[in-house]
Amino acid sequence: MEQLYQFFLDSKGLSIDSRSIEVGQIFFAIAGEKFDGHKFVDEVIEKGATKIVIHDEAYTRGDKTFLVNDTLECLQKLAHHHRMQLDVPVLGITGSNGKTTTKELIHVVLSKNYRVHTTRGNYNNHIGVPLTLLAAPKDAEILIIEMGANHLNEIDELCTIASPNYGLITNVGLAHVEGFGSYENIIKGKTEMYRYIAKAKGCIFYNDEDRVLTKNLPDETNCVPYLVSDIEFLYNYPTLSFIDTELDEMYSTKLFGIYNQTNIEAAITIGRYFKVLDEDIFDAIEDYIPTMNRSQLIEKDGITYIKDAYNANPSSMKLSIKSLMNFGTKSKCLIIGDMMELGEDKIALHKDILRYIAGYDWNKVILVGPLFAEANKDFGYIAYNNTQELKNDFDDLSAQIHGSTVLLKGSRSMKIETLIED
Repeated sequence: MEQLYQFFLDSKGLSIDSRSIEVGQIFFAIAGEKFDGHKFVDEVIEKGATKIVIHDEAYTRGDKTFLVNDTLECLQKLAHHHRMQLDVPVLGITGSNGKTTTKELIHVVLSKNYRVHTTRGNYNNHIGVPLTLLAAPKDAEILIIEMGANHLNEIDELCTIASPNYGLITNVGLAHVEGFGSYENIIKGKTEMYRYIAKAKGCIFYNDEDRVLTKNLPDETNCVPYLVSDIEFLYNYPTLSFIDTELDEMYSTKLFGIYNQTNIEAAITIGRYFKVLDEDIFDAIEDYIPTMNRSQLIEKDGITYIKDAYNANPSSMKLSIKSLMNFGTKSKCLIIGDMMELGEDKIALHKDILRYIAGYDWNKVILVGPLFAEANKDFGYIAYNNTQELKNDFDDLSAQIHGSTVLLKGSRSMKIETLIED
């Protein structure tokens, strides 16, 4: 490991993607479900890779290659080794909903005082976490590592790689039920972070109004509740605002959805913990512009779209629907797509969403995907098998919903956001 780490230090970084490899980088030949990186060894040599890490001897290319037992395991161990050279706070973030938005809010807040390195996009799995750690510059003062999971023990494994000394769970909801097996297992899986932080004698930030999270806090651990008693939140059209009650000053965010309140509370709490001035914290949150199909507001052709289509599960779907109902506009529409990884109860959970929708008054409800189509047999909403089918009718439908506020929500594979992309 020391020899490989020295290669890494002397390199210009590393990559697992032959398409983006740069001169002077190390290439890790990861064998995945769709592609085997070993097949691109000769290509990356031609592109100027200084070292290629392999586990298949058939691809040995003299001193250009570095043979290990398993390239993925080696990548993870190298990332952990690099992290341990960085004597800085490392904040791990997980949860069923809001991980990425919370991470981004904390990033902009802490960046007011510190050099912060954080997970890019949603690189939050067994490959993304190591890549995030290995991209951390030597002068980083704080690391923020997002961790996702769809089965038990995954958060513990990611914590073992990243060794966080601070931890935050945004919430625990009905996400990835198929992989976890039950809601109880989701709780057990997400709170693996709490147990890791407790063993590491670190610090946990938590929402003290969340019964599930407070119930699972470990004993004899430094646990810091959200420090927001002086903040009052308002949900005004079209986004969240909050008031600093001590100074009686209002800040308007660019975030749609009441569910973003706790994400903001987390950022305020962690900013205050790390001694960022309130004025800087609030300015950073006010200036933050959401991206990546998360809580984005788009005005197009006389329609206000809420593009919250990065992913969906029953918990986040209900919160988005509830948030839309708080909008000041009278004409409200839903375009919602199937929710994935829900296991054997998937149809029942989609029916539950339709019952929830039926409790409100909508201008139009449009369902997309075979799961909603099956669940819709008892309801009679407009339904399409896939997004492309809806696209074919979308010009006519757009005329019908002109002047409305429309929620676009669905799991990633549904690509609901493409309805309004040119």
